[in-house]
Amino acid sequence: MRDLFTSPSVSFAYERGWRQGFAAAGFPGPDKEAEFAMDYFAPAIAKAEGSNVLVDMSCATGLFTRRFTKSGKYDRVLGCDYSASMLQEARRRIKADPSLSPERRQSQLDLVRCDVGRIPMKSESVDAFHAGAAMHCWPELPKAASEIYRVLKPGGRYFATTFLSSYFGTLQSAEGGATGPSRQAFQYFASTQMLRELMEEGGFSREKISVEVIEPSAVIIRCEK
Repeated sequence: MRDLFTSPSVSFAYERGWRQGFAAAGFPGPDKEAEFAMDYFAPAIAKAEGSNVLVDMSCATGLFTRRFTKSGKYDRVLGCDYSASMLQEARRRIKADPSLSPERRQSQLDLVRCDVGRIPMKSESVDAFHAGAAMHCWPELPKAASEIYRVLKPGGRYFATTFLSSYFGTLQSAEGGATGPSRQAFQYFASTQMLRELMEEGGFSREKISVEVIEPSAVIIRCEK
């Protein structure tokens, strides 16, 4: 699964057509998606004591990391990814962004290579945790859900987007069957209930988990610790 996303060619293509293709599944686009996430994070950020911290897990090329940093709402933004090539592309794009000054990059933003199943952060140290179009790429989902819950502060919030399995069924047909790259690279969520159960097993209370479908097959997950 990880081999696909550690490929330099995928890192190069991610913001050059790959991510834009998610619109076919119902994804609202990076600007709107970032807006949805920041709106959901606002209550957690408002009650943060001292400096607040946002984690953008599986940040890929920094598509959302840059938006969160430029919003000015977060004291510290950590863009995290398992793929060194994705982080290399993220770093290049961050340096090339004229609205992200060297001073802002040094004071607000860090890029970290890490595994979502083994997050190298203290328990209860994160106010807001984002994972855009990422959960279907994680090989150890139960560990990931538990780790997200662990690092969030009480009242901290998790916002994620992913796909229902119907989207990948379409990709498999286009690839000519069940052995194509999409079959090998992604997890499959057949229902929203699967996602609710995953987050509940990770530690989140049932009443604080929301799963919304944007037709035809995009999903938004919102959880509060």
